[in-house]
Amino acid sequence: MTLPCEMPATGPAAEMVASLQAILPRLTTDRLCLRAPTVTDFAAYADIYLSPRWLHDAPQTRHDAWLDFCEMAAGWLWRGAGILSVELSEDRTLLGFVVLNIEYGDPEMELGWMLTASAEGQGYATEAAKALRNWAADEIGVTQPVSYISHDNNRSAATAEQLGASRDTAAEADLDQLCQVWRHPKAGVH
Repeated sequence: MTLPCEMPATGPAAEMVASLQAILPRLTTDRLCLRAPTVTDFAAYADIYLSPRWLHDAPQTRHDAWLDFCEMAAGWLWRGAGILSVELSEDRTLLGFVVLNIEYGDPEMELGWMLTASAEGQGYATEAAKALRNWAADEIGVTQPVSYISHDNNRSAATAEQLGASRDTAAEADLDQLCQVWRHPKAGVH
């Protein structure tokens, strides 16, 4: 069931939404387009977030997914960074999301990724995260984000390694070993 909060704005409000989305970065790679999220992207976000592939400390609800999606979008207002939707350039298929943000309780800016099941294993997460990481270094001065990865999430750990990140055990100790902390290599202007 689609709730009213998941419906796109109409009329003058839709024009305001479009103007706000237009100022967010639009990044392209060889295969992908990273663009401002839309409220209609939430259904895919919730599917990923609520999937057994997504590791949580406790069972999650669609309401939890909505709050997380909104927190990621709010990052653009509070931090100048946030969530971007990832599409295939050739046909605009929504593959998932990348995010650069500080969630409530996080000590540092995090670079994260989440893909639909059908998009996994094709290098899209690495490609999208690298594009966002480069944009962050060039445009907003975030030169060394971290990725917080659940201990059981071997696929995300492999993506972090492919991105050149390495485990930061000192940062993990500061978090009482709640998750792995992967520190990305220091980036300069590209």
